[in-house]
Amino acid sequence: MGKNVAFILSSLDAGGAQRVVCVLANKLIHNHNIVIIVFYQCPIFYELDPRIKIVFCKPEYVHKKHRTLIHSIFMHTQLIRKIKKQLKINKTDIVIGFMTTASVYSIIASRLLNIRCIISERVHPEFSSINSFWIKIRRVFYPHAHIIVVQTQAIKNYFSSFIAEDKIVIIKNPLDQNLSDARVSDFIKENIILNVGRLEHQKNQEMLIRAFANLNVNDWTLIIVGEGEKRKKLESLIEQLDIKTQVILTGNVSNVYDFYNKSKIFAFTSIFEGFPNALAEAMHYGLACVSTNCPSGPSDLIKNNENGILIPVGDQAALENGLKKLINNSNLRSIYGQKAVEVTSKLDVETITRKWLEIFNRNN
Repeated sequence: MGKNVAFILSSLDAGGAQRVVCVLANKLIHNHNIVIIVFYQCPIFYELDPRIKIVFCKPEYVHKKHRTLIHSIFMHTQLIRKIKKQLKINKTDIVIGFMTTASVYSIIASRLLNIRCIISERVHPEFSSINSFWIKIRRVFYPHAHIIVVQTQAIKNYFSSFIAEDKIVIIKNPLDQNLSDARVSDFIKENIILNVGRLEHQKNQEMLIRAFANLNVNDWTLIIVGEGEKRKKLESLIEQLDIKTQVILTGNVSNVYDFYNKSKIFAFTSIFEGFPNALAEAMHYGLACVSTNCPSGPSDLIKNNENGILIPVGDQAALENGLKKLINNSNLRSIYGQKAVEVTSKLDVETITRKWLEIFNRNN
């Protein structure tokens, strides 16, 4: 068997980082021993190979509004100790931390045990929701990782201001093999505009709902796949705009491929991203896409008016125009869809996993 690899992250629920960890772990398990160390007990949203070992450090997380500094320090110290213990038990060769807190924990634990450490940021750091304390902690600890993996040149530029450039590697997110296998090229499409993402401010589905209401297309449906804190607000908006029969909020689903297969248009309205997984998946399925040109990722996938449409962040009028253009021109949808599939061919799991394996044995 190959190396003993440990992924560390905060949860295994639905989310971009969690999906990437599961896709990579499922691929790597064929040649390596894999353990996923998770901060708190939680449901596992994505399918995992039964050979992959899952370790939860603590029981389910309970949010406390007024947590004291002493309690926070104790909580962080306790998690680092538990992670360190699991790394020793599993005779870990390589630690891979995903997202800020897990990355910092990974660096500390790996340095104490003299283990190779790779960390990975999943959103553009200038727009992430972490507080100033963690931004400072990140600047102190990140240079001590052996490698930092980012998804775009823009994110690399940010980190290269305080991390040696040869330590920063750009690796885009892989497409899930199961999702690729479920793609049906000759599926009969329906008049559906699709959006996939958490219902939160960053994804800006509110603008999409308002734009859809203004289009006045009674024979089209808007489907938004995902769950989050904005659900009630979005439900109220849908009711207020009197489009309840045309807009569906599905919540989290395990069969997202069904929606990719049957939709004609994909609308991506994020304010910021690390790398837009859902947009890549939609393009892989040959959907005609309109996306905000947010930092960062969409412009790495879409060349405006060649294989999709890019619009300014927060520009509802541009979104409406882009959607109208695609709704009214089936030939254009077909051209964009075919070219979109070509762009995502480099994101197959084999290619991306190979890039991760290359950095496992690098000298730095």
